[in-house]
Amino acid sequence: MADLSFLQRLPGTVDAIDRAYEAQRQPRGYLGLSQAGHECPRFLWYAHRGETGKQPEGRILRLFYLGEIVESMVIADLAAAGCEVTDCQREVEFTQGKIKLRGHIDGIVKGLAESPETPHLFECKSASKKKFEELLKLGSYKLWNEIYYWQVQLYVFGLHLKRAAVFVYCKDDSQLYMERIRLDKEATEERLRRIFEAITSPIEPERACPRADNYKAKFCPYHEVCFVPRKAPSPENWLW
Repeated sequence: MADLSFLQRLPGTVDAIDRAYEAQRQPRGYLGLSQAGHECPRFLWYAHRGETGKQPEGRILRLFYLGEIVESMVIADLAAAGCEVTDCQREVEFTQGKIKLRGHIDGIVKGLAESPETPHLFECKSASKKKFEELLKLGSYKLWNEIYYWQVQLYVFGLHLKRAAVFVYCKDDSQLYMERIRLDKEATEERLRRIFEAITSPIEPERACPRADNYKAKFCPYHEVCFVPRKAPSPENWLW
């Protein structure tokens, strides 16, 4: 029988689309506030120093782009409901000496039915049906995703606001979850202290995952550099 295995995986249009996304992507090269709530000090250390790690494939990049489209849809929906979203992509920055942590917000929303006069940080995420139902079951944005939660807290703190309004859009059936989150000032200040402590360490901080085969470690973009011995990066390449 003839071997037709070569027909099972021929490069096609979808591959070309994915490769185009990958070619256009520019690695961030710094620790953004969207990542700063990560539980692992070593992850923060690598990101701050511009370690690129494993880059997302085209399919994942298309998911990121879909998230941007969803965000625009939710902003339009809020406008239709009488709300106003301003300050889209406004930068938030924290500094310690020469070290800077920065990120860009989705916006600031005013006119929410729950508190019409209070400006809220506007944060929008999208999720699969499975993840969305997990959020509904938990009923807590913080319990659902701590990195997202700390991103919100850092932005609210940096903008001197008191509240955030987070929206999560279900990509399967367009359900929309909203939660108002109050600033936890003391906890956020402590979180910032720990972040700066991690990224200013002269050596790699302790990792959160004890073993290379830990399920979280396997999905970490820094898995290889974290668990494979290598030469330390030159100090002149560090971003501080």
